[in-house]
Amino acid sequence: MNTVEDLCTLISSKITWGRGEEPRQLRPDTPLLEQGLLDSLSIMQIVAALDAQAGIVLPDTEIVAANFRSPQALWGVLEELRAGVTR
Repeated sequence: MNTVEDLCTLISSKITWGRGEEPRQLRPDTPLLEQGLLDSLSIMQIVAALDAQAGIVLPDTEIVAANFRSPQALWGVLEELRAGVTR
């Protein structure tokens, strides 16, 4: 996972798209929660995929709605984790 676009692709793969709805290309500023694209199950699938595919363990304290507002919001958290920044 090297870019926010990589994260967008991962998130898109975990969204349950509506019946007959084509999966969309997400942008870094896509409002995931406002558009109802994520639910608790998809969030946990994203967290698990980050661990399995990228070796990034998201602490429980970071699994909050604010961090899943958009791919860019989550990317910011991931960058802080990589840099060793604690909140």
